Amino acid sequence: MSDGFKWILSSRGLSLLLAAAYLLIPLLLGFRESIRDVLGILLIPAAALLLPLACIWFGDELGDYIGALPGPAVNKRSPGWLVKLAGWFLLLSPAMVAGWFFYQSQK
Repeated sequence: MSDGFKWILSSRGLSLLLAAAYLLIPLLLGFRESIRDVLGILLIPAAALLLPLACIWFGDELGDYIGALPGPAVNKRSPGWLVKLAGWFLLLSPAMVAGWFFYQSQK
């Protein structure tokens, strides 16, 4: 198996493919009448994808963070796998909600 194919099947590659699908599907469905619509379709979801992708790609580093945040301070390390799992949950939740709505509409 080539290195490029292994990278696509890795956690980072799969998360990037799913994020790209979240950005491309609305454009392919035709929700674009002006450049403002296209920017709204791309920029708002892209900003929402930053946190889940950061958790998946840098889960170990984010889990090691100890310090002050706006709000309560983080005083204990988090397991990196748990940060990555939370990132996957955040990344997959829109697809799960869309699937649930699709399932409900078919009844």
